[in-house]
Amino acid sequence: MGIGLEIPVFGGDAASRAVELGASRIELNAAGSYPDGGLTPSLEDLRHVADIAVPLRIMIRPRGPPSDPRMHDFIYSDGEFEEMEAAIQRFKDTGLLNEARGDGFVFGILNEESQPANEPSTHRRKCWIDKDRCSRLVLAARPFKVVFHRAFDEIVSCDDDKPGIYDRLGWSTGLDDLSTCGFNAILTSGGLGHAIQNSAMLDRIITRAETLGIEIIVGGGVRRHNIAELSHQLRLKERAQSAYVHSACLSNTASERVDAEEVTGILSQLS
Repeated sequence: MGIGLEIPVFGGDAASRAVELGASRIELNAAGSYPDGGLTPSLEDLRHVADIAVPLRIMIRPRGPPSDPRMHDFIYSDGEFEEMEAAIQRFKDTGLLNEARGDGFVFGILNEESQPANEPSTHRRKCWIDKDRCSRLVLAARPFKVVFHRAFDEIVSCDDDKPGIYDRLGWSTGLDDLSTCGFNAILTSGGLGHAIQNSAMLDRIITRAETLGIEIIVGGGVRRHNIAELSHQLRLKERAQSAYVHSACLSNTASERVDAEEVTGILSQLS
């Protein structure tokens, strides 16, 4: 099967350029939100990209990561959850999303254990999928596609204290939970860090997800200099289901402009 390239863009202006260069899917984020990992865009951003020829996925994320390293990202207050739910409805109400094109939403919510007494500064709390809230957002997003984003990497990282990947089972429970919630796809690097560093875990995740009918979108440090090795290690061209890789294709992190050489460099090694 073929391998598609999903490009996250930051602001509506960059989407058309990304499609012209060969993106087969677009993830729309707010302008200026790359340092935060992508945040909910504006309705004006959606209007800019409504006529693109490829599927459009809209990020639903009210804020970036917490400053406390002991805390997991993607833990939201009741007010933030209500903001996410309302954002999905606002985008749907525009009438600009196209179910037949494959449009959808990207989000993820976790729960974590309560803060223990005298918590050491190095302690990472256990976390898991917030199935109740995620199911509510999936229902709110229908009939459009729903993607659980890199919050999944936090789930995988909760088993980092185990001696080997075959002892780490939190990710498998997480996959089952996301299947129960009704997610169509998961964006993941196979744990914290870059995908190329987590290829063994990613291979296990992809293989298991295929049995559940969940698409795995491989992201996290995907660049032209490592895509060939990553594709080989994950056997992406040999998979029965179509595969996607996710890359912002930026020449540097100071700019949110899609770099043409990065896009063509990745595409040349996916064909």
